[in-house]
Order: sequence, then structure tokens, then C-alpha cells
Amino acid sequence: MDKLLLAVKLIIAALVLILFVQNITMVEVRFLTWSLSLPLALLLMAIYLLGMVSGKSLMGLIRRLRRDDAEPDRR
Repeated sequence: MDKLLLAVKLIIAALVLILFVQNITMVEVRFLTWSLSLPLALLLMAIYLLGMVSGKSLMGLIRRLRRDDAEPDRR
């Protein structure tokens, strides 16, 4: 099982490396009055990481709200 998990991790790492190598072209990102030029691969990674952080915090909030609803009032 450990060897299978290692193989999956290596395959994912190789795919991520290929993604970075093939997407090194510079792109311009505009947001309101801001403008930023950066490699497409870096932009993809930043968006992915922001999604991970926001998803984790949202799931934490949902778990906390469910836990608070399940507990009776202790007043």
C-alpha cells in the first residue's frame, strides 16, 4: 500500500512539473486598476492555493456551525 501511495504521489508530482514547464509564458492579469504580469503556471498555482485555503476555512466554519447546533444550550 505504501508503494502504491508513493507511486501516485510521484505521478502527480510529474504531472505538476509538466504543467509548469509547458506554461511558462507570461500573462497579464488585470483587476480593477491593478495590472500584474506573471507566468501562467505561477498564476495557476496561486489560484489553486487560494482555493485550498478558502475551501478549508469554509469547511471549518461549516463543521463549527454544525457542532454548535448539535450541542444543547448550557445556560
